[in-house]
Formats: sequence, structure tokens, C-alpha cells
Amino acid sequence: MPRMIYWNVQHFSEDKFWVRARKRKRDEEEDWGGNDAQNYLNVLFNAITANAPDIIVIIEARPAGNTGGGTLLSDDGSMRLLRYLRNNNNPLWALVPPVISGAGNAGEGIGVYYLRTPTFFFTGPWRWPGGAGPAAPGIAAALYPIQYRYAFSQPINNRVVPGGSLYNGGQVERRLAGQWRYFAGGGGGGGGAVPITFGGPGTRSPFNTTFYDSAAGQDYSILAFHGAPGQNLANPAVAASTLAMQTAGNLFEVQNIGPNETIVVVGDFNVSLFEAAATAVAYAPFAANYVQVVDTLGGAALPAGYPARGYLSTHMVEVHNATPSNTDGYPAFGYMSQRDLHGQYDSIDNAFVWNGAVANETIANLVTGAPYAAPPANIPPGALAYASALGNPASLNSPFGYNPAGMTFDDEVDLFRDIDNYARVFGVSDHMPLVFDF
Repeated sequence: MPRMIYWNVQHFSEDKFWVRARKRKRDEEEDWGGNDAQNYLNVLFNAITANAPDIIVIIEARPAGNTGGGTLLSDDGSMRLLRYLRNNNNPLWALVPPVISGAGNAGEGIGVYYLRTPTFFFTGPWRWPGGAGPAAPGIAAALYPIQYRYAFSQPINNRVVPGGSLYNGGQVERRLAGQWRYFAGGGGGGGGAVPITFGGPGTRSPFNTTFYDSAAGQDYSILAFHGAPGQNLANPAVAASTLAMQTAGNLFEVQNIGPNETIVVVGDFNVSLFEAAATAVAYAPFAANYVQVVDTLGGAALPAGYPARGYLSTHMVEVHNATPSNTDGYPAFGYMSQRDLHGQYDSIDNAFVWNGAVANETIANLVTGAPYAAPPANIPPGALAYASALGNPASLNSPFGYNPAGMTFDDEVDLFRDIDNYARVFGVSDHMPLVFDF
């Protein structure tokens, strides 16, 4: 049973984690002229390796200079993280070269890392044509450009996908590619077929990567998705984010499973778990076959408010709005996001699994630490341990928080927001990682 850690790492890039040097911003998440790259990298690395995952999924990777759909990210952040993982964790880590999805400011990539053990193979489902790409199905496979030469192994290993795989049996593994474009009925969309969009032209699509465990004879399809952000507070059922997720759920690749295959749909869907009108539409395609990872226990009703909602939330507010107040109780305090006039959502990261025994589901909260303590009835606390990344955990006074009416509350807020405390966590991402076995 593989273990995945998924994380929307806000603006993941080489600049942020290796060469960052910026002036103070409004959020005050960085020192004036300081280089916080190593601090951010330490938080990132410690979280993604803490409980020995087999697969790491990072969304919101910056593309840098490249802009074409299906072409490779020119930013070197994904490869630098790969080298760091190999040198400091496990030399077997490999990376599916990430390609661009979405146009303009919406364009980004998704990094899918996997432990390339002797029995675990990347299988596509598409192939790389060589050069600048883009990836496509069923074509003659060729080499990636030099930037991604060692994405699969170092030194280069031309191992071949076993014949038992659903996808690309007999093909050289390091010449395969993830799927970034979709058509009605699946496949390559030949004959002038129009690609499916996820909220309109130029919006992002899921990134589908497939794997084969030759020891178990088991295939895996992982569709990672950063959904359209558009909200409609007056009618959430027709919001761009809601309809984009509905479209993703109705894909041929999501609704048709092969023998001995497990399908995982994971990501930042931009659909609030607590907005019933939105989830009724967005999550309906998953109701028949999929297990929802972030959810109450035993089909219990979702909590109506805090503190119970904090146990299921995955999103945090900007540094200048975050407080250690006891207003919303443990674990939300005053730093977790709530739906407001700006359409900000509190629980927008999730996963769905078909034909997998989901276990050890944990929201890896790097502010309080995980798992959570003393959850209300029918609310999961998480199962795996993650340390708080606050330099001074007392700045949160967990699990009690601080009284916002107290005489020293302003000082307590300043300490909590400090660059070594909440600002360090938020500087890595405004989202919390999600970990689960499948």
C-alpha cells in the first residue's frame, strides 16, 4: 500500500527554496534583505519526508520562461528538490518531468516524485516525443532535454516497463510522460477532437501519472489537480471552481478503471468542504465508487462551526491577519481560513480513492503539529506525527490560545507572526499537506 504526501506549495520555485532574497512585504513573512530559502526548504523537506512516503505530489510549481501547454517547466525548482531528496533522504527518488497546464498567470506545473524501487515503475500513460515536447499518447518515445536527463535515475538506467502493466508495457520508463490534456471518451483526441477545458479556455487541467507495482501486479493512476479558483458566493453550485471539479470527476480516466488498478484524484480543488451547494455538484461524480479522504467518520454530518471545523480545514490566512487567539478554539485559533467576502475557503484540499484501502489520513498541520488532540465525535484527528514548525511553539499557546481581550494580546500576536514562527510556516505555503495510504 503506497503512502502519498500531497501539498499545494504556494509558488513552488527555485527562487523560493534556493536563492530567495526579498525585501519585506506587507505580510512581513521575511526579514529585510534576508535569504530565507534554507529555512523554507528545511520546513518543506522535514514535512515531506517525515513519514516515509512513496509518492510526493507538489502542485503550484512555477513554469518560469516556458508558456506552452504540455511543455516542460523551465524553472529548476523541481529538479533541485529531486537532487536534495536523493542526497538527504533516499537515492531512489525519481521525478515525472512536470509540464505546464493553464495559460498566462494560471499556468503552472505539478511535480510528482516517486521511489523508483526495483518493483515500482512509472508507466506514463503518455510518452515523450523528444526535445521540447509536448507529451502525447501512443507516439514513438524519445529523450527528455538535458535539464531533465536525470529525472528518473542517476546514473541513467534504461529499464523497461514490465508487460503486465496497463500502460506502456515494453517501453523505456524514462521516455514516458504524464497526461496533461483530455478528450471525451479518453485517448489522444485524434481527428480534430476539441480538448476538454476545466472552467474555460486557458484553465488548468489534471496531471495524470500512472505507475505499476510489478510485485503486487497493481496499477495506479494519480490525477493531481489544481482547480479553477473562481468563486460565486451567491450561487456556489455554478462557481467556476465547482464546475471545473465536476468536469474532472466526469473524465473518462476517472470513471473507468482497469483490472487491478487504483485511481487517486488529489489536489486543491478550490471547493469548500463546508459549502454543501458546491460539493453536491463538484463531488457528485465520485459518490458511486470513491472514498473521500478528508471527511467526517462514518458518514456523519459535517460540523456547523468551529472548533470542530478546524480539524478538517486545510487553508490558512495571510500573516498580517493571523493571530493566536482562542476565538475559534483548537486547532483553528485565529490563523485558519474561513469563508469571507473575498470567497476565501477553509477546506479546499482533498483526495478521492477508487479501489484502495485508505488509511492513516492526516492533515499535516505544521502550526499546531499533528495528529490533533481530543477531536469531537465523528471528527478524525489524523494518524501520523508531524512536528510544529514554529520556532517558539509557546507563541501559539496550544491548545488554549490567547485571549484577544487580554492586555498583552498585541505582543502575543507580534510574537506569533514572527519570521521564526507563523511567518515561516506561511512562507512555505498557505496550505497544509495531506498524507494518506492507499
